[in-house]
Amino acid sequence: MMELDERGFGETGDHAVCLECILDEGLRRQVGYHLTEPACTFCGRKSEDGTSVAASFKALMEPVMDAIRFFYERSIDSLFTEDDFTPRYSSDEVADDVCTGAVSEDVLEAIKEVINEDEWNEDPGPLPPDVALIHAWIKFVDKVKHQTRFVFLSLPEKHSDHPDDFTTTETLQKLTKIIKSRGVLAEIPAGHIFYRGRLADKPGQFAHDAASLGSPPLMKASANRLSPAGISMFYGCDDIATVVAEIGSHTSKRYAVVGEFETTRSLRIVNLAALPEASVFDPDEREAYYDLSFLYDFARDLSAPVVLDGSEHIEYVPTQVVTEYLRWVPHFPIDGILYRSAQNGGTCCVIFCGPEGCANEEKVTDKTMLRLRDGSAKAVRVVASAAES
Repeated sequence: MMELDERGFGETGDHAVCLECILDEGLRRQVGYHLTEPACTFCGRKSEDGTSVAASFKALMEPVMDAIRFFYERSIDSLFTEDDFTPRYSSDEVADDVCTGAVSEDVLEAIKEVINEDEWNEDPGPLPPDVALIHAWIKFVDKVKHQTRFVFLSLPEKHSDHPDDFTTTETLQKLTKIIKSRGVLAEIPAGHIFYRGRLADKPGQFAHDAASLGSPPLMKASANRLSPAGISMFYGCDDIATVVAEIGSHTSKRYAVVGEFETTRSLRIVNLAALPEASVFDPDEREAYYDLSFLYDFARDLSAPVVLDGSEHIEYVPTQVVTEYLRWVPHFPIDGILYRSAQNGGTCCVIFCGPEGCANEEKVTDKTMLRLRDGSAKAVRVVASAAES
């Protein structure tokens, strides 16, 4: 009885589960080490040649209980009986929270059948690290939008000893540490193609060269999601459809002239468009779970749609500040950022190069980061005319 109480679940009978019934990759790996059964109780999958295709249900429940204990504590072990302030959850509720989407519905029901009936609660002490960072990001956003944005790094900030509080500088430092340590940096090889376009009423309205299609001149560089007015950067996409969706979402112009820009050297990129995943069921990945959870929230915030009604000059400020910090402050050089389009979910890029870094093929210099492929520029329909619609 003491052993059953300590492990958190009762007898599992002769249930066996195959990897097809497990959807979370980390949990699949953990259970995959213990395949001993020739058939799955849940989906009916059977071995054709007598090899093991399923594991005992006990082999599944052990990493499941470890994951539950990562998020929750048993109330009998952590709370006073008279504590009526801290929310408490049933075993079914915590199993639903942790395992929904990680296993099939039938397996989830079986988990809830064997888990001990207990009351659970989250740690009433510090906030989960990702939640603390989200609160810090919210404070950071408010500060740079409405208090100070040009000198805040040089202003003294009172450091709090509370583990849930971060100064604005600490928030940026934590973000860069996560980017550096959690596999978010990627190398874009020389020869990679990014597409960039410019709106036009007629296909031949302007010259189709690097000067007209590449990064804008400094005096014409408007405020954008990751760069303030007057600072020219190269915004592009991995495909033409995303280019058209990005630049054509608020226009009456009928065409986008799109060109293929090829990287002239490898680029080191912060890849927020394809973040790694950390499974809470895998002890080797559990440490990274909260860091990556925050980074997913940050990437969604960066890609959130912004209404272009003038308010974008304020709404873009936090991500502009972060971009500038990543570009100049950390001790690891980067050349740009990949992120998801707010229009269609495609992959967009911002490359830290102005007009001097874009060139036609015959005019490439040692400063060139992106060359326009000869003959690649073409007109793409954005908005059909009234007669055509």
